[in-house]
Amino acid sequence: MPKFAVYYVPQADDPFYRLGSSIIGYDVRGRTSVALLPELQEELGSLDADWTALSRPFGLHLTITEAIDCSWATIPQVERELADLLGCFDPSHPFILRRPTGHSVIIWGKRGKSCLILLYEPNESLRMLQTLLVARISPLGQGSAFLKHYLAHPELEIQPHLALQTRLFYSPRILGNWYPHFTLLNPYTEDEPASMASRLTQIFEPYTEFTVQTVCLLVQLNDEENWHIYREFHRPLPPNSVQS
Repeated sequence: MPKFAVYYVPQADDPFYRLGSSIIGYDVRGRTSVALLPELQEELGSLDADWTALSRPFGLHLTITEAIDCSWATIPQVERELADLLGCFDPSHPFILRRPTGHSVIIWGKRGKSCLILLYEPNESLRMLQTLLVARISPLGQGSAFLKHYLAHPELEIQPHLALQTRLFYSPRILGNWYPHFTLLNPYTEDEPASMASRLTQIFEPYTEFTVQTVCLLVQLNDEENWHIYREFHRPLPPNSVQS
Protein backbone atom coordinates (compact mmCIF):
# COMPACT_ATOMS: atom_id res chain seq x y z
CA MET A 1 0.00 0.00 0.00
CA PRO A 2 1.34 3.48 -0.82
CA LYS A 3 2.11 6.02 1.88
CA PHE A 4 2.37 9.80 1.89
CA ALA A 5 4.08 12.20 4.27
CA VAL A 6 4.90 15.90 4.48
CA TYR A 7 8.53 16.66 5.27
CA TYR A 8 11.00 19.49 5.27
CA VAL A 9 13.98 18.48 3.13
CA PRO A 10 16.93 20.92 2.93
CA GLN A 11 18.08 21.90 -0.54
CA ALA A 12 20.49 19.64 -2.41
CA ASP A 13 23.31 22.21 -2.40
CA ASP A 14 23.05 22.84 1.34
CA PRO A 15 26.19 21.56 3.13
CA PHE A 16 23.95 20.35 5.96
CA TYR A 17 22.01 18.22 3.48
CA ARG A 18 25.19 16.77 1.99
CA LEU A 19 26.52 15.83 5.42
CA GLY A 20 23.31 14.24 6.61
CA SER A 21 22.65 12.36 3.38
CA SER A 22 26.19 11.02 3.41
CA ILE A 23 25.74 9.63 6.91
CA ILE A 24 22.34 8.13 6.16
CA GLY A 25 23.52 6.74 2.81
CA TYR A 26 20.59 7.90 0.68
CA ASP A 27 19.96 11.14 -1.21
CA VAL A 28 16.18 11.49 -1.28
CA ARG A 29 16.36 14.42 -3.72
CA GLY A 30 18.57 12.58 -6.18
CA ARG A 31 16.96 9.20 -5.39
CA THR A 32 20.42 7.65 -5.25
CA SER A 33 22.62 5.91 -2.72
CA VAL A 34 25.56 8.00 -1.50
CA ALA A 35 28.85 7.03 0.11
CA LEU A 36 30.22 8.44 3.34
CA LEU A 37 32.21 11.61 2.61
CA PRO A 38 35.96 11.17 3.20
CA GLU A 39 36.04 13.98 5.77
CA LEU A 40 33.24 12.30 7.70
CA GLN A 41 35.00 8.96 7.63
CA GLU A 42 37.96 10.63 9.34
CA GLU A 43 35.63 11.99 12.02
CA LEU A 44 33.31 9.03 12.48
CA GLY A 45 35.20 6.00 11.24
CA SER A 46 33.38 3.39 9.18
CA LEU A 47 29.63 3.39 9.74
CA ASP A 48 27.89 0.03 9.87
CA ALA A 49 25.10 -0.05 7.26
CA ASP A 50 22.81 -1.58 9.88
CA TRP A 51 23.00 1.68 11.86
CA THR A 52 20.89 3.41 9.20
CA ALA A 53 18.61 0.51 8.27
CA LEU A 54 15.53 2.42 9.47
CA SER A 55 16.58 5.97 8.58
CA ARG A 56 18.01 5.28 5.10
CA PRO A 57 14.74 4.73 3.16
CA PHE A 58 13.55 8.23 4.15
CA GLY A 59 16.72 10.19 3.45
CA LEU A 60 17.54 13.33 5.44
CA HIS A 61 14.27 15.01 6.41
CA LEU A 62 12.30 16.61 9.21
CA THR A 63 8.82 15.18 9.70
CA ILE A 64 5.89 17.60 9.61
CA THR A 65 3.20 14.93 9.19
CA GLU A 66 3.87 11.23 9.68
CA ALA A 67 3.84 8.49 7.07
CA ILE A 68 0.18 7.67 6.34
CA ASP A 69 -1.20 4.66 4.46
CA CYS A 70 -3.39 5.58 1.51
CA SER A 71 -4.67 4.60 -1.90
CA TRP A 72 -2.82 6.05 -4.87
CA ALA A 73 -5.93 7.99 -5.86
CA THR A 74 -5.67 9.95 -2.61
CA ILE A 75 -2.33 11.57 -3.48
CA PRO A 76 -3.71 14.30 -5.82
CA GLN A 77 -6.24 15.25 -3.16
CA VAL A 78 -3.47 15.55 -0.57
CA GLU A 79 -1.46 17.60 -3.07
CA ARG A 80 -4.28 20.09 -3.61
CA GLU A 81 -5.05 20.39 0.08
CA LEU A 82 -1.40 20.98 0.96
CA ALA A 83 -1.07 23.73 -1.65
CA ASP A 84 -4.19 25.49 -0.35
CA LEU A 85 -3.21 25.23 3.31
CA LEU A 86 0.27 26.60 2.71
CA GLY A 87 -1.33 29.52 0.91
CA CYS A 88 -3.17 30.46 4.10
CA PHE A 89 0.08 31.62 5.73
CA ASP A 90 1.43 35.16 5.37
CA PRO A 91 4.80 34.97 3.53
CA SER A 92 6.15 37.70 5.80
CA HIS A 93 5.93 35.27 8.73
CA PRO A 94 8.68 32.71 8.10
CA PHE A 95 8.73 29.11 9.30
CA ILE A 96 11.79 28.84 11.56
CA LEU A 97 13.59 25.91 13.19
CA ARG A 98 16.08 26.63 15.98
CA ARG A 99 18.27 24.25 17.90
CA PRO A 100 17.46 24.28 21.64
CA THR A 101 20.12 25.88 23.81
CA GLY A 102 22.61 23.31 24.99
CA HIS A 103 21.30 20.54 22.73
CA SER A 104 22.51 19.10 19.47
CA VAL A 105 22.53 15.34 18.91
CA ILE A 106 20.02 13.62 21.20
CA ILE A 107 19.88 9.91 22.00
CA TRP A 108 16.42 8.36 21.96
CA GLY A 109 15.46 4.77 22.68
CA LYS A 110 17.16 1.91 24.50
CA ARG A 111 20.86 1.14 24.69
CA GLY A 112 21.81 -1.24 21.90
CA LYS A 113 18.89 -0.02 19.79
CA SER A 114 19.00 3.75 20.01
CA CYS A 115 18.20 6.57 17.63
CA LEU A 116 20.55 9.56 17.23
CA ILE A 117 18.73 12.68 16.13
CA LEU A 118 19.24 16.42 15.68
CA LEU A 119 16.52 18.13 17.71
CA TYR A 120 15.04 21.56 16.80
CA GLU A 121 12.27 23.80 18.06
CA PRO A 122 9.65 25.30 15.71
CA ASN A 123 8.51 28.89 15.87
CA GLU A 124 4.81 29.64 16.30
CA SER A 125 4.09 29.81 12.56
CA LEU A 126 5.65 26.41 11.88
CA ARG A 127 3.83 24.79 14.80
CA MET A 128 0.55 26.20 13.47
CA LEU A 129 1.34 24.74 10.05
CA GLN A 130 2.01 21.30 11.52
CA THR A 131 -1.22 21.36 13.50
CA LEU A 132 -3.27 22.44 10.49
CA LEU A 133 -1.75 19.82 8.19
CA VAL A 134 -2.29 17.06 10.72
CA ALA A 135 -5.94 18.07 11.15
CA ARG A 136 -6.72 18.40 7.44
CA ILE A 137 -4.36 16.03 5.61
CA SER A 138 -3.72 13.04 7.87
CA PRO A 139 -7.41 11.98 7.95
CA LEU A 140 -7.33 11.64 4.15
CA GLY A 141 -5.28 8.48 4.66
CA GLN A 142 -6.30 5.03 5.84
CA GLY A 143 -3.97 4.28 8.73
CA SER A 144 -0.34 4.18 9.84
CA ALA A 145 2.25 2.06 11.59
CA PHE A 146 1.27 3.81 14.84
CA LEU A 147 -2.38 2.79 14.42
CA LYS A 148 -1.50 -0.80 13.52
CA HIS A 149 0.70 -1.12 16.61
CA TYR A 150 -1.98 0.42 18.83
CA LEU A 151 -4.69 -1.95 17.54
CA ALA A 152 -2.44 -5.01 17.69
CA HIS A 153 -1.44 -4.42 21.32
CA PRO A 154 -4.54 -3.58 23.37
CA GLU A 155 -2.69 -4.73 26.48
CA LEU A 156 -0.31 -1.79 26.32
CA GLU A 157 -1.31 1.19 28.41
CA ILE A 158 -1.51 4.48 26.53
CA GLN A 159 -2.79 7.80 27.77
CA PRO A 160 -6.37 8.42 26.55
CA HIS A 161 -5.50 11.60 24.63
CA LEU A 162 -2.66 9.83 22.78
CA ALA A 163 -4.95 6.93 21.94
CA LEU A 164 -7.51 9.33 20.50
CA GLN A 165 -4.85 11.16 18.49
CA THR A 166 -3.73 7.83 17.05
CA ARG A 167 -7.26 6.82 16.09
CA LEU A 168 -8.21 10.19 14.59
CA PHE A 169 -4.91 11.36 13.08
CA TYR A 170 -2.86 8.14 12.94
CA SER A 171 -0.07 9.46 15.15
CA PRO A 172 0.58 10.36 18.80
CA ARG A 173 3.47 12.64 17.75
CA ILE A 174 1.37 15.72 17.12
CA LEU A 175 0.27 18.91 18.89
CA GLY A 176 2.31 19.27 22.11
CA ASN A 177 4.07 15.97 21.45
CA TRP A 178 5.67 17.10 18.16
CA TYR A 179 9.43 17.40 18.48
CA PRO A 180 10.90 18.35 15.08
CA HIS A 181 14.13 16.52 14.36
CA PHE A 182 16.43 15.08 11.71
CA THR A 183 17.17 11.40 12.27
CA LEU A 184 20.75 10.37 11.54
CA LEU A 185 21.42 6.88 12.89
CA ASN A 186 18.58 4.44 13.51
CA PRO A 187 19.07 1.90 15.00
CA TYR A 188 22.48 2.55 16.54
CA THR A 189 23.34 -0.82 18.04
CA GLU A 190 26.56 -0.04 19.91
CA ASP A 191 26.37 -0.07 23.72
CA GLU A 192 27.83 3.42 24.19
CA PRO A 193 26.02 5.85 21.88
CA ALA A 194 27.25 8.92 23.80
CA SER A 195 30.63 8.81 22.05
CA MET A 196 29.06 8.77 18.59
CA ALA A 197 26.60 11.50 19.63
CA SER A 198 29.53 13.67 20.75
CA ARG A 199 31.28 13.28 17.39
CA LEU A 200 28.10 14.03 15.47
CA THR A 201 27.52 17.10 17.65
CA GLN A 202 30.86 18.53 16.55
CA ILE A 203 30.04 17.93 12.88
CA PHE A 204 26.63 19.60 13.03
CA GLU A 205 27.48 22.35 15.51
CA PRO A 206 27.25 25.20 12.93
CA TYR A 207 23.68 24.36 11.90
CA THR A 208 21.67 26.09 14.59
CA GLU A 209 18.79 27.55 12.57
CA PHE A 210 16.81 26.90 9.40
CA THR A 211 14.24 28.92 7.53
CA VAL A 212 11.78 26.47 6.00
CA GLN A 213 11.15 27.98 2.58
CA THR A 214 9.85 24.80 0.94
CA VAL A 215 7.74 21.86 2.07
CA CYS A 216 7.76 18.49 0.32
CA LEU A 217 5.04 15.93 -0.26
CA LEU A 218 6.74 12.53 -0.35
CA VAL A 219 5.42 9.11 -1.27
CA GLN A 220 6.51 5.54 -0.77
CA LEU A 221 5.06 3.06 -3.23
CA ASN A 222 5.47 0.06 -0.91
CA ASP A 223 7.45 -0.98 2.14
CA GLU A 224 10.38 -2.22 0.06
CA GLU A 225 10.87 1.08 -1.81
CA ASN A 226 12.72 4.20 -0.71
CA TRP A 227 10.72 7.39 -0.27
CA HIS A 228 10.85 10.05 -2.97
CA ILE A 229 9.64 13.61 -3.40
CA TYR A 230 6.34 13.72 -5.27
CA ARG A 231 6.10 17.51 -5.26
CA GLU A 232 7.90 20.38 -3.58
CA PHE A 233 5.96 23.49 -2.56
CA HIS A 234 7.80 26.83 -2.47
CA ARG A 235 6.58 29.60 -0.23
CA PRO A 236 6.27 32.99 -1.97
CA LEU A 237 8.84 35.59 -1.03
CA PRO A 238 7.67 38.27 1.42
CA PRO A 239 6.55 41.57 -0.12
CA ASN A 240 9.40 44.00 -0.89
CA SER A 241 12.02 41.27 -0.42
CA VAL A 242 15.07 41.25 -2.66
CA GLN A 243 15.94 37.97 -4.33
CA SER A 244 19.66 37.46 -4.89
